[in-house]
Amino acid sequence: MVPTKPIPLLLMIYREVVPTVHRYFNPWIEKAQAIPDEELRSQALDALKKKAFHCEGGGVFGLVTQDRFEDIVQFIIAYQIMCDYLDNLCDQSDSLDPNDFRSLHNALLCAVDPERPLENFYAHRKEQEDGGYLRELIGTCRRVLLTFPSFDAVKKDMLELSGYYGDLQVYKHVKKEERIPLLKEWFELHREKHPTMTWFEFSACTASTLGLYTLASYGAQNNIALETAKSIKDGYYPWVQGVHILLDYFIDQEEDIADDELNFLFYYDSEEEMIERFNYFVKQAEKGLKNLPDPKFHRMILRGVIAMYLSDDKVQGDKEMKLKSKKMIKMGGLPTFLFYLNSWIFRRGSK
Repeated sequence: MVPTKPIPLLLMIYREVVPTVHRYFNPWIEKAQAIPDEELRSQALDALKKKAFHCEGGGVFGLVTQDRFEDIVQFIIAYQIMCDYLDNLCDQSDSLDPNDFRSLHNALLCAVDPERPLENFYAHRKEQEDGGYLRELIGTCRRVLLTFPSFDAVKKDMLELSGYYGDLQVYKHVKKEERIPLLKEWFELHREKHPTMTWFEFSACTASTLGLYTLASYGAQNNIALETAKSIKDGYYPWVQGVHILLDYFIDQEEDIADDELNFLFYYDSEEEMIERFNYFVKQAEKGLKNLPDPKFHRMILRGVIAMYLSDDKVQGDKEMKLKSKKMIKMGGLPTFLFYLNSWIFRRGSK
């Protein structure tokens, strides 16, 4: 049964999700250690070490699949590992070539489209020998998805979200002076569908994988209609995904200033506007989730995401950010506070 209240959900996360995720996550560490090229190996291991929590968070979506839980966890882990690995390759290398970034992120499209021909994803960089690491990740995604009875119903929407994610990674990693013009130009292609958004809010909405994981999880169920798949996509994209990434940028503000990194929150005119817009995103997300199967579960996920980010040490260690976070927590009500309290206790207990 899909959990719809905070305490049962938290218990399932600790008892089922986290142990299962690590059982399937750990073997990828051994595969990464065997990558022949030193640079590719270093970036793969770095992503696995620093971003394992992404897979833990993604694994929560497997709770809606019931008897296919372990299968969807394998897909989510493989796809998320790819996202983090490719992000490292774009972010940590000297390359500023959009063709390189596009070629690398075509791997994500191949992962959710078993009919798409594989290519040399490293075609535009000197590092080539990954020992089959990237193709094995793709193969795992494809193998799992092809066993899902409703994959055909969700495939189109998964490809759409995967395409947005790849586009963003291309435009945000090119030469610094080209990033904002390219992102604004990209937004103009989609402005009609998002008339209440700015270019930087739209960009933030495309950077999340939550909608894709939700679609995959329901694809594992029987008899999911195309209309249901669309309601799932529309429920998570753009608003829930926007909440997710705005929070991600919120906790990274100090680091991004120090590293001169792109942070979409910096384009708001004031802190008041930022909090007001975050409130608007949360309200829109709540509306959209009402149309999903298991709406109470998905509202719990939204509130859990808010709590997880706002309990982060980067927020709790900064007096000003902590004050802002309290205003944001109130938007999610009591369930968000319970998740927040749990996250706060867990983070301190694990030190």
